[in-house]
Amino acid sequence: MKPTLHLIVGLPGSGKSTLAKQIQKLTKAVKLTSDDYRLLIFPEPTFSQQEHDNLYGMIDHNVEHLLSAGHSVIYDANLNRKKHRDEKYALAKKYGANTKLWCLTTPDGLSKKRRIEDQNHTLIPEGETPERMFDRISKIYEPPSRNEKCVDIDGTNITKEAVKELL
Repeated sequence: MKPTLHLIVGLPGSGKSTLAKQIQKLTKAVKLTSDDYRLLIFPEPTFSQQEHDNLYGMIDHNVEHLLSAGHSVIYDANLNRKKHRDEKYALAKKYGANTKLWCLTTPDGLSKKRRIEDQNHTLIPEGETPERMFDRISKIYEPPSRNEKCVDIDGTNITKEAVKELL
């Protein structure tokens, strides 16, 4: 059976990490989370371009290793730009893996409220607030294009049953 690379898109606070946990429970896929990796490698992150490049380079390296060994992977990281999703589609293709793009639909106000209330302040760049970070990321969000096959999921109903039905 071919492995699957699960990609998740949505605004900050839309439920991406919650969805990743449900997918992991149901599929036993390996979950790679950028926030966890960042804090592990950079206990006091600077959010510089070099740090960003090193972080995502390491995650991508692990994705390649896992896919090549036949393991399914959940890429729990910011994939809100089409060019970044295209890079992951190419990785999956390189290793003969399926790709499943999960698109969270959550009201903007609820996503922002969740993000502001739940944000780990270590993961906010210096000089930025959770509100400004949400607004900045929201402005660069590129919804999936017509040619991207997307599994839509309601960010207010990320239950085991709802995810199982969509798998």
